[in-house]
Amino acid sequence: MKTTRPVSTLQFTLMVSAFQISVAFLSLPRELARQAGTDGWIAIFFGWGMATLASVALVKLMKNSPNGSILELIQRYMGVWASKMAAFIFMAYYLLLAYDGFMIASLVMKLWLLPSTYIYVIVLLLLIPTYQIAQHGFQAIGRYCEIVTLISIWIPFVYLSTLRHARWLYLLPVLKEGWLPVLSTVKIIFFPMLGIGLVFFIYPHLVNKEKALKAMVISNTLTCLVYLGITLVCFVYFSPDEIGEFNDPVISIMKSIELQFIERVEVPFIAFYLFVFSCVWIPSMHLVSMNSAWLLGRGGERGSLVVWCFAVAVSFFIYKPSFIDAARVNNFLSLTGFVMEFALPVCLLLYMAIAKKVRGGRRS
Repeated sequence: MKTTRPVSTLQFTLMVSAFQISVAFLSLPRELARQAGTDGWIAIFFGWGMATLASVALVKLMKNSPNGSILELIQRYMGVWASKMAAFIFMAYYLLLAYDGFMIASLVMKLWLLPSTYIYVIVLLLLIPTYQIAQHGFQAIGRYCEIVTLISIWIPFVYLSTLRHARWLYLLPVLKEGWLPVLSTVKIIFFPMLGIGLVFFIYPHLVNKEKALKAMVISNTLTCLVYLGITLVCFVYFSPDEIGEFNDPVISIMKSIELQFIERVEVPFIAFYLFVFSCVWIPSMHLVSMNSAWLLGRGGERGSLVVWCFAVAVSFFIYKPSFIDAARVNNFLSLTGFVMEFALPVCLLLYMAIAKKVRGGRRS
């Protein structure tokens, strides 16, 4: 693979971190509270550790294919048909991730901002800038993530301002029910940490490949800090009995902020946060077009992107999803994402180690 549009280490770091945060940011405090109470924040550290270990396996795996994606690597070791099958699986996986992002964003917008607007109209409006950015590849997506990060720096300070209503006693005692509820909550962190699998396709485009692992650790740490911060803020603002009743506590907490020039702070916040939402479906749609072009054996990624954008718009026109549907998709993606981004790299590493040993034994 010839890299004509290289990706810097900073762009790669922010792309992975923004992908991870995106839509999972809204409901994570609620899910953790329902499973482990106010001790749910401890599970975030376990999620960070598992994501970091998976990142080590991912980078080590992709070092075997510095100039090609995971598809070229699979083709070299397993053959053409195996790479075709892998392309189909990755295409379906990232299409579902993109669909989930569109679904959650459109539902949140319809609930809080545009109650009279059809969901398919919202999705159609979101698809237009998605195509404009995704068609130019990872370099353009990386620059977009840089801009989104830069204009989002003010968000943590807004949430810190809500701490004047905090009741820190809600967090005590720590581990009130032991480690079992916390350990059982770790599975919830898999979905919010999805995004490390971008290494499969971005690695050959990196300018400094030797810094890939360092960038992954930094991106996972940034994601962990964001999740930890917003979870603790929600835990000390809402009582342990009421936090599970809010569908999006991250948005509901904005009602406590009072500004003289804005009556409802959450309205411009949601509109602005669409930039962060888009950091999951824009790279996902690009990956869908990449894998579909590989599957067809042609390089028409832009044509594939047009077809898939049209398919997404039609799907929302035919079927109108609900928050219950979004929760089901998230649960499915949590399991599927664990297999694709956590277990698959380890399995491929073991397969390659065995294949190299067998080939070496035959040569000797």
